[in-house]
Amino acid sequence: MVKPPHQSRAPRVVSVAKMQQIDAEAIETIGVPRLLLMEHAGLAVARAARTLTAPSAGPILVCCGAGFNGGDGLAAARHLHEWGYPLHLLVAGSLTHLRAEPATYATILQRLNLPLLEVPDTKRLPQVERPLEECVLIIDALLGIGTRGTVREPIASLIACVNHSGKPVIAVDLPSGLDGDTGLAQGPAVKATVTVALGLPKQGCFAGAGPSYAGSVIVDSITIPRTLLEEMG
Repeated sequence: MVKPPHQSRAPRVVSVAKMQQIDAEAIETIGVPRLLLMEHAGLAVARAARTLTAPSAGPILVCCGAGFNGGDGLAAARHLHEWGYPLHLLVAGSLTHLRAEPATYATILQRLNLPLLEVPDTKRLPQVERPLEECVLIIDALLGIGTRGTVREPIASLIACVNHSGKPVIAVDLPSGLDGDTGLAQGPAVKATVTVALGLPKQGCFAGAGPSYAGSVIVDSITIPRTLLEEMG
């Protein structure tokens, strides 16, 4: 496997509230569609996966939540599928509960004949065992930066499964279960090999225990206007 890229210096970081403000400005004021940002987030994550494994090595397990972070994971899956990667796709919840943009990607993947395993509760966890055993890489898109409070089931158990798998992990924007401001675990938290920070890196990846969860942090603007990232960051 190719080693993940490392940054030579600590990047400029932002709080969760500041990143949410930048996102809102890009979408609501500038008019950049959320679906476009999600597409580029997925591409950034897929590119990171391509540095860690090849299509011939084995399947990638993409673990998605029901929110926008999960949509980024589903978008990454679309790119990886086009590049010839075998995939296992998991959604922690019901597909009927997906927000609009994640639901769009779920529909695309289903029309490409890629099954999505729904894990709405811990009763479905035994169905995750085979994908975990077969995969060579895991993409963590379970929880986004807006998550607050102790991680609940079934995501808490899924995080434990990911950590116990021994497989390399790419976290989308922030390791699931890690507080984006303090760097403290909110119960179980994903221990990532690489974190792909979207827009700007969150301060929680560098504060407290954050570095031990985030691994190597790489940053992608996902086409958020440069002026917003420079002036508001």
